[in-house]
Amino acid sequence: MRTSVVAVLVAVTLALTGCQGPTTAAPTPVRSTDLTSSDGGFAEDALVGVVLAPGDDALAADLERGLTGAGFEPDVRVAPPSATAVEQARSVDALVRAGAKALLVHTADADALAEAVQTAHDAGVVVVSVGDPVPASGTGGDGISADHRVPAAAGAGDTARAAVAVVRSLQRGEQPDTVD
Repeated sequence: MRTSVVAVLVAVTLALTGCQGPTTAAPTPVRSTDLTSSDGGFAEDALVGVVLAPGDDALAADLERGLTGAGFEPDVRVAPPSATAVEQARSVDALVRAGAKALLVHTADADALAEAVQTAHDAGVVVVSVGDPVPASGTGGDGISADHRVPAAAGAGDTARAAVAVVRSLQRGEQPDTVD
């Protein structure tokens, strides 16, 4: 009898503690019903990643100011002139791992970055191409690389304002006015 009681207590203890694992919270991805746009929104103070091409310093400053002013937490990265595609891909990966809800990308070589952008999209990050579109990667889930596109405007300030407006719409769960 005593052995049975001990066995039951051990089993119950293991069952209760076995269900509890590490409680590190993974980033909650933005999910979409049509896989092309955000329909769930995200927190007003969400991390918004920005990956820019070499020479985009003015755009970087304008996006940082605009996203911060809108209440987001921007992480802006400008690729160096050497190994640009590799550095941009690393930046995309790091921002996805950091929990970015949206990602603004101005690629130096769109074809070279297509797979990294597809992976970000597949992870649930809403990807907005700034300037030229990013072609779809053949390796990803749904063949979509960027969810939305903001065309480059005449000046960095205008491009940044348009990009921030898109992120605000996405944050609210609205379909932004962008070029597809």
